[in-house]
Amino acid sequence: MTKVPVSPVNKKKSYYKYYLREMTPPPKEKWDAITEVPGNPQEALHIHDRNKLFEHGYLPGEFGWWSFDDGTAMIANKTYFPGVSGEMFDWWFAWHPIDRLRYAIWDPKDHYDVYLEDRGRALNMKLSMRERHWDSIHYVWEDIGFGQSDLLQINFKRPKDLGYDESRIDTNACNALICGNCMSYGNDVMPELYIVMTHFLRPVEGGSELRSRFWFGWQIINGEPVKCIPDGVSIPSVGPISLLRHNVIEFTNLTSILPDVYAEEKDNWTK
Repeated sequence: MTKVPVSPVNKKKSYYKYYLREMTPPPKEKWDAITEVPGNPQEALHIHDRNKLFEHGYLPGEFGWWSFDDGTAMIANKTYFPGVSGEMFDWWFAWHPIDRLRYAIWDPKDHYDVYLEDRGRALNMKLSMRERHWDSIHYVWEDIGFGQSDLLQINFKRPKDLGYDESRIDTNACNALICGNCMSYGNDVMPELYIVMTHFLRPVEGGSELRSRFWFGWQIINGEPVKCIPDGVSIPSVGPISLLRHNVIEFTNLTSILPDVYAEEKDNWTK
């Protein structure tokens, strides 16, 4: 496996050893379930119903990808995180964008670089971990399946600003909720895309369970979903299929490193 390049300076950092590790492969049954054929749209969680994530149990469409009549699309992924708490998950999203090697250890095969627009916010010790990534903007360069590094902008938002019921966070229903409006700048294969991202974590026996959703062709503005593609235009299937595969790869690997990285680096806020 070819990994993203790192500099000699990065090789001296305490967490470089996680870059050297063999990545944890995705479960075969999950990988094989990603097909070229979309799922039944009636089983998918539509963006207007996103607060159903707080409901007990599971929704019909917890894994897969879907294409809708209005041209939009979505993906869903479910990942078990043994030994991981909501605090650790929030910490990861405040900690990792400060340094490109931190982003690379998440997925050494595909994560090339990250630029944090306001590093001062991430380093503000007066803010909680959640507040440090609320309203932050990350520019990330990663290969989501096209064989090249593509640029994405992720504008992380406070959950209530994306229309989520914050009163349900820090309960048995949810112990962390990472969300934002994203934009992929596009490439020769895929046009510019607007995407709403949600990583919904809830406590389960032995750790936490992550339920991720990405809605293609949408942004949430003033708490309400706004469709961002013209009528008659459809999201090409290569977009959701590629992002679903990438999401499975990166979060499978994160499950294997996050508890150790947190234990060793939780107070390391310098590069």
